[in-house]
Amino acid sequence: MNCLHRRPGGVLLLLLICLLCRAQPPMAGAAVPPPLASTLRQLQTRDDLSGWIYQQIQYVAKAPASRSALLVHAVDEAWRHPRTAEEVQAWQDLLINEGYALLLSGAIVPSTDAYTAAYDWASRHPEGTDSVSMVEYILKPLGNNYTRLGDYEQALFIHQKALSLAGSGKDNEALAGTYSNLANTCSNMGRPQQSLEYCRKGLAVANTSSALFGLLLSEQADACQQLERWDEARSSIDKSIAVLERSLHRDRNSAAGYWLLMAYQQAGDIYLAQPAKALSYYQRALALQDQLSQQQGEMRQREQAKLFQRLSVLYTRLHQNARAIYWSDRCLSVLVPGKKIGELQEADLYAENTLADVLYTRAGLAKGLGSMDEALRLFSRCFSVGKKLRQELITGSSRELAVADTRKQYEEAIGTAWDAWKRTENKKYTQAMLYFMESSKAQLLLEEVIRQQPTGGRYPGDSLESRVRLLERARIYYEKEALQSPQNDSIAAVHAAQEKQVTWELAQVRKKVAVPTEARREYLSKGYVYDAGFSIDSLHVLLDDNQLGRLFFQGSSALYVVECSAAGINFVEKLPFAAQWEDSVRGFIRTWFQQGANAMIDDPLRYYQEAYGIYRMLFGTHPLQPGQEYILFPDGPLSLLPVEALVTGSNCPPSPADWPFVIKQAAISYGWSLETLLKQRTNAATESGFSGFFLSGNQGSSPLLEAVGGEEEGIKRAIKSGSWYTDSQATAARFYQALGASAVVHVSSHAFTQKGGLDVPHIEFYDEPFYLFELQGLTHHPALVVLSACRTADGRMVTGEGVQSLARAFTAGGAKAVVAGWWNLNDETAAQLMERYYAALTEDTSTGDRVNAADALRRVKLAWLSDATVPYLHKLPYFWAGLGYLGDPTPVSKGSFGEKKGPRWWPLLVAICAMIIILVYARGRRGHNPA
Repeated sequence: MNCLHRRPGGVLLLLLICLLCRAQPPMAGAAVPPPLASTLRQLQTRDDLSGWIYQQIQYVAKAPASRSALLVHAVDEAWRHPRTAEEVQAWQDLLINEGYALLLSGAIVPSTDAYTAAYDWASRHPEGTDSVSMVEYILKPLGNNYTRLGDYEQALFIHQKALSLAGSGKDNEALAGTYSNLANTCSNMGRPQQSLEYCRKGLAVANTSSALFGLLLSEQADACQQLERWDEARSSIDKSIAVLERSLHRDRNSAAGYWLLMAYQQAGDIYLAQPAKALSYYQRALALQDQLSQQQGEMRQREQAKLFQRLSVLYTRLHQNARAIYWSDRCLSVLVPGKKIGELQEADLYAENTLADVLYTRAGLAKGLGSMDEALRLFSRCFSVGKKLRQELITGSSRELAVADTRKQYEEAIGTAWDAWKRTENKKYTQAMLYFMESSKAQLLLEEVIRQQPTGGRYPGDSLESRVRLLERARIYYEKEALQSPQNDSIAAVHAAQEKQVTWELAQVRKKVAVPTEARREYLSKGYVYDAGFSIDSLHVLLDDNQLGRLFFQGSSALYVVECSAAGINFVEKLPFAAQWEDSVRGFIRTWFQQGANAMIDDPLRYYQEAYGIYRMLFGTHPLQPGQEYILFPDGPLSLLPVEALVTGSNCPPSPADWPFVIKQAAISYGWSLETLLKQRTNAATESGFSGFFLSGNQGSSPLLEAVGGEEEGIKRAIKSGSWYTDSQATAARFYQALGASAVVHVSSHAFTQKGGLDVPHIEFYDEPFYLFELQGLTHHPALVVLSACRTADGRMVTGEGVQSLARAFTAGGAKAVVAGWWNLNDETAAQLMERYYAALTEDTSTGDRVNAADALRRVKLAWLSDATVPYLHKLPYFWAGLGYLGDPTPVSKGSFGEKKGPRWWPLLVAICAMIIILVYARGRRGHNPA
């Protein structure tokens, strides 16, 4: 009964059975034929868990793709845990074969979960798993699944684990296979040179006549293709095909057949500039696919679909639309059986790269045929699949890459909606533009903001949420330890490996923490949107009557703009620009702000002229309206542009105090996306308390901040009560505590975007740096964070996400709003502006119970420009425009700061009252004379 007992080789025999069995008719769900059901009941009655497991594995092996659901149910329906060594091994085999069967069916995410469970099980029961089995049957397919999902960093991490195991043995084939996986992963990560190095190491240990040698040659061809070394790429792929064809015909090697199938497709990609030759390779792949399917049974559905999609793309390039549609339909029939393209609903979609690709291809075909509504619907479905794919990724860099990869697709979708609007003036197309622009902006930030919203113990899974918090703190600990151990590379490497391990476990646990249906329903009932994209109906919740939101999308040759109000969309526009327009904006920011004040001081007229040119370029057709409050949602290089420092007129007055700055015309604040701003406005935040941190720089090698002391004293004059931490009192631990206990947190210190050449933005405290990743896992959040520090709104630019700054990190950590510096602030000016800012916050006279903190910053800057005591030079925008407001304009209540300090009349009043009471009492005593 336990004929597939693995010690070792049982799994290998089983997987060969899977490959050699002929395909069977699809099986509905986890239906079990009566004879097998009877056998399983008997085995359960006898408490034979091993036999019960292997009976199901053997049955599924005959048609794994169509019967994979049976193994999924077996994992869930086992009546007890394994006890004996034999049962432990049987359970290991069950998890591995569940992963393999799901992989053949195209269910990559469930397959990854199954292999992860197999790895966890093997790690807990090392006595039942040898290193060869661990590498070949668990780590290899698990890493490859992460590659399929696009989570290349996690794949690299797993394959490096496999390399350490394979390298400890004497199995050159296992070692060469691991090098092959590493080469493939590095190639997908855009590291072709590193991929080539792994290929060469693998080719050095692999048997030159083996199928694995041919696989390594094809991966070498892929790396050369990326490096545009076309002669080498063609030479390598030709050699690869020759080796794999010989191996398949000589050894009937099933792996050789599959790798040859991939090599034919890769050859088609390499020769794509020669369509006829590319088509011949794809046709050879098609013939081989049919042959392998007849010989070996079920093929991997995902790989079948990918070949059909390649053919669809090729015929689209050849403008043979009918054939392109035919092959995309075949692709879809594999990925979503029984569904035609026009019938696809949201519920039919799942995380699969090829599904996203075929939807995008069909959207382009629909657009070319003039079916704009169908094109927009398919673009929307494509982006839904992309979101599902992104949610399966683990590392931040993989998520960032996934966002950047969809940029061109979003541009095409927005351009399609614009074209339809220009032709029909139907408002549904302006709404489509808004939807696509929102879906393309700061989605990773939005996910982090949503993740910071606790369920408050109302929903199931609270114990998992606690586990998430614990793992988040562990990840932060290891990441910080790795950064702080540069003097010991080995210790830093250990900490980095531990951080990756915790990140992996954290991702697995997070998959189990889902907001339940009733929570989503409650969320939607309040007028908010949970996960279906931003709704036009939410604008009245987000924007006040006097507020306008203006969104930008940076295309390759145009800037798209949408302006909306509480009532809906006001206008849309497309600003066609030359390819160099981004460089001109970046150059403007760099010259006049990021490189210091000297350029502006030396040539204010040239600044004025360029500032007016930028204003005309961005707002010339739709100028900002006087008296309005604007929330701008920039994109690309606009993310670092201080719009309020632009000028609206062509004539330059002599004094900058008289320049027609945008700030004089309209109030300006900034946001990352409409939906992120909506989450910020509706977030629960600490409602009272002020904490201030003031570091002059005495504790380290950084330059002294001589005005910090005066800034602290100035703020104290405005804020009645609070917690004040100066120099040695201003520790990173106290700062972290303040973030969870205060409505307003103020920081005056040095801030940096890098450390030791690494992109690790941090703030300098007395004892140690505070890194932005430490903000994850807070259970309570400040309403307003004021970062009176240099470049806290600056950082690494990520396509589609914006600037990865400290300001963004505090937003991700749950803050409703952030005031931050775009460039190196002038110490003295920043201190004076901050003193005036807190005075303006406490003197807010607007109606309602919320403080308009964004308008307070504007009023301070306007007062600065009109103040006769401020020197001429300090009225240049370099000095006053460096602090930007990002987030909810009204984040705090008017009671958050306490009462403003004023004349202390109350002690005198108390004394007067006391004297009156004494006099009255004394008079009463004199009037009551018993004599």
